[in-house]
Amino acid sequence: MIRLRLFVLVICLTILSACAGPAVQFGPLKRINCDENSPLDITATECGAQILLFFPFFNNGRYERAVKKIKKSAKGRYIANVRVRERWLYLVFGTIHCTDVVALTYPPLNATDNQTTIE
Repeated sequence: MIRLRLFVLVICLTILSACAGPAVQFGPLKRINCDENSPLDITATECGAQILLFFPFFNNGRYERAVKKIKKSAKGRYIANVRVRERWLYLVFGTIHCTDVVALTYPPLNATDNQTTIE
């Protein structure tokens, strides 16, 4: 009886842990002197799947992966106005979830301000 309860507990904890993803912080940002006349939108998209409603594949870290792509593409530009869009597609065997992150970026005024600001 104790083994059955332990087995059920382990299964429940495993299923619940599949729903947890890493937290992503978008701010607060350290303001730098930037050229506000040269904005550039940078977009990153990450997708994952939910198979048979119970099995997530690359689903939990979508925001984190997209923000890392934004930081890498920004190359020292000031990151501002981050927008997130969630979309999904129904399939016969599950769903595909995609996260689009768009950030408005500005170049620094001088070389000493060359840093990515989302940490």
